[in-house]
Amino acid sequence: MRRPDALMRVLTEGGAWKLANLVTLSRGVLIAPILALLLAGWRWPALALYGLAALTDLVDGWLARRSGRASAFGAQLDAVVDNLFSIAILAILLLDLTGVLQRHGLALAVLFAGPLAYLAVSWLLSRRVLMFHFWSAKLGAVLLFCLWPLVVLTGWEGWIPLAATVVGLSRLEQVVFILRGGRTLDATHGLAPVDRRMPAA
Repeated sequence: MRRPDALMRVLTEGGAWKLANLVTLSRGVLIAPILALLLAGWRWPALALYGLAALTDLVDGWLARRSGRASAFGAQLDAVVDNLFSIAILAILLLDLTGVLQRHGLALAVLFAGPLAYLAVSWLLSRRVLMFHFWSAKLGAVLLFCLWPLVVLTGWEGWIPLAATVVGLSRLEQVVFILRGGRTLDATHGLAPVDRRMPAA
C-alpha cells in the first residue's frame, strides 16, 4: 500500500530515493538524542553526536551535487533544518554552560534573535525573505555550528561574542545591500553590483 505522506515525498524527491535529503533530515533527528545526553550529564557523548550532526551540513550538499540532484527544494529543506539546529544550539549552550545567559546575554540575543529580526527587516524592505550567500554569512554559520565544540574544547567563552559580532555585522551588511537595491541571492558581499530584479520564488 502506497503512503504518499510528506516524509516519503521528501525522501523520494524526483521519484527516486534522495540520500542528500535523508542526510539533511538526520541533522534534525539528532537534536533530540543530543539534548537527552546532555540532560543525563553525558557531555562528551553529546559532543561527539553533535559533531556528527554538524558534519551532515557539509555532506548533504556534497551528495546532492555529486549525484546531480541538487534542487531548490533540497536547499529549502536544508535551510529549515539549519534553523531548527540553530535553536537547538541555543538550548545546548544554556544546558551545558551554567550561567552563560547572564555572562553573554547580549551576544546570545544577537546570535539567535538577530537573524529573526533580519528576516522581519528583509520582508519589510523588499516584501521577500532574502538570504544572501555573503562570505560573512557563511563564516557566521560556521562559527555558530562550531560554537559549542569550540567553547568546550578550548575553555574560552570569548567565542560567543566573537560569533555574535560576525553574525551581527553580516546581517547589517545584508540590510545595507537591500537598501542599495540588491536582490541577487548569490552576491558574495554587500558592495557587490546591484541587480534590482527580484529572485524567483
